[in-house]
Amino acid sequence: MGRLLARAFRAAGHAVAIHDPGRRLGGFPSVPLETAAAADAVVVSVSLEATPAVLEEVLALAPRGLVLDVASVKGPLLPIYARAARAGLSVASVHPMFGPGVRSLEGQNLIVCDAGVPGATRDAVRLFAGHGLKVASMPLGAHDSWIARTLGLAHLLSLLAGSTLHREGVRVKSLDGLASTSFRNLCLLAAPILHQAPDLTLPIQARNPATPALFDLLASELASWRALVERNDLAAFEEKLATARSVLAPPAPAPSRRAGRPPRDR
Repeated sequence: MGRLLARAFRAAGHAVAIHDPGRRLGGFPSVPLETAAAADAVVVSVSLEATPAVLEEVLALAPRGLVLDVASVKGPLLPIYARAARAGLSVASVHPMFGPGVRSLEGQNLIVCDAGVPGATRDAVRLFAGHGLKVASMPLGAHDSWIARTLGLAHLLSLLAGSTLHREGVRVKSLDGLASTSFRNLCLLAAPILHQAPDLTLPIQARNPATPALFDLLASELASWRALVERNDLAAFEEKLATARSVLAPPAPAPSRRAGRPPRDR
């Protein structure tokens, strides 16, 4: 993610320097960490495990400019940011809702988290302005539960789909002639997640303090749907389905050869 953001910031006209003891990124000056003290903005983009320690190293320099991270789990950072806010430092936190492989930031989603310094939150929004991003904001303390219920849920359902298909002996090499629209959509969701690096997928689950509650909720909901199906109770099924439908807008009908009759999924 650091490489992607460095190139995007440079393209936006910012002078970008990088501190990375492990490697150099061609085309960017390599600078000591102490340079962060005088920077207009410092973006901490390291592994999820390393983020708290590196963030504390940066904040110990009492930087005069904005400091933020791009980690996908914020829980371990809450006390660090609380201390920094009390010390009068300009801190915020962001979560790019996309991976480092995207070709452009145009149209991508970005969450900006308020770490208790509203001016810094506004500065973070301005830092990412001009890239065509869709930006939303929330309190830092609300981030992890939101991510568990959305990104974490999508990851878990994809992992479950893949392992279930494997145990059932299903090998999906080609869907032509075999797959419904809904199964194709499931594969479109699951395949990128199943094929991304495990050391990216696992920490999003394992380090998010809201993940255990999500597992419990999934188990409860699965048991509820199973009971409805086993009872073949249409009225109760329709009632629960109505609550499920209420969270999502209906899909736009696909173009059909016969006007007024969109294709049905089976």
